[in-house]
Amino acid sequence: MAEVFEDSYSAEALQNMENFMYTFGDSIKDIGSEDAFKNALFGMKVMIEKKPRRIADLAKVYVGTKPRTLEVMPFSREHVELIAKEIKQNDLKNVQHDVQQQLIRVTIPKPTLDDLQAMEDQLATISRTAITSLVKIRANTSARVKAAVENEFIDGLTAQASTKKVDAVYDKYVMLVKLHSIKKRKAILGSYYEPKDNEEKNLLPDINKLKPLPKRPEEKK
Repeated sequence: MAEVFEDSYSAEALQNMENFMYTFGDSIKDIGSEDAFKNALFGMKVMIEKKPRRIADLAKVYVGTKPRTLEVMPFSREHVELIAKEIKQNDLKNVQHDVQQQLIRVTIPKPTLDDLQAMEDQLATISRTAITSLVKIRANTSARVKAAVENEFIDGLTAQASTKKVDAVYDKYVMLVKLHSIKKRKAILGSYYEPKDNEEKNLLPDINKLKPLPKRPEEKK
């Protein structure tokens, strides 16, 4: 994603758009993943000594070594059965526990068609929000550039060049949002997938050559 801009207005817009794309990538990655179920477990609560306690405060939760599994390791043996019971009551029926090993194994059920459609709706919401956020970043930059011209901080040619740069990056990132959304939608729906409209159908050839979204700098090793 690394473009370099000379003026501070387009440079700030680039940085804001780039940072938002990291957020977008994180958001769509979690849809339907084991991590999403892991986060759901964190919020479940168990009654301990007549007080509700979050599972996240009582145990470590990991993505399991086998596909579609989670492993919960309670800090106390006394809480193993209580936590296992609570997980089962939250529609995760395939739950095995071992008090001596302080281990709970949860098998995540295959999603139903309703589940897949709910994930699709979630993806659509995230995608719309992403494009709206990019629009706001571009609009804010345009307003700052206009004010800078009016206050004679920059001349018209610099403003025109800055706006052109920002528009180009905006167009690039909006297209990336659309392409990665289509790719994720195909992954979610599998054999149920069909293009929503002609625009999506025309973009399908670009999906196969689509590169992964970059990770945040702190995640790179």
